[in-house]
Amino acid sequence: MVGGTVWRLDSRSTRTFGGPILELEYQLPLRITNSKPHKTYRNPLIYAMELADEMRREGLNQAELARKHGISRARVNQWMVLLKMPEGKKRSILAMGDYWNRQIITERTLR
Repeated sequence: MVGGTVWRLDSRSTRTFGGPILELEYQLPLRITNSKPHKTYRNPLIYAMELADEMRREGLNQAELARKHGISRARVNQWMVLLKMPEGKKRSILAMGDYWNRQIITERTLR
């Protein structure tokens, strides 16, 4: 049987009373799936660049952008500070790509 276990107890066993064969079947799932969705992490520098681009494109200031995304104005400012990093450091962080399966570098460590 695929994905299951069968236990059998027949009349030759010393623990039975000579009755009919007892068969117990337990079906295991063929595949156990993780119910949590796979989380992805963003490159903080790329995210900051997207926010700055959105501000420029739509003519928003930091307070308006914060209201639009449901975060504080100070938080938007923290993201914008990342764009003031030296160009060499920016290039190395951008080379890491975006949408990671684990958090490689955090926005806080970059500040």
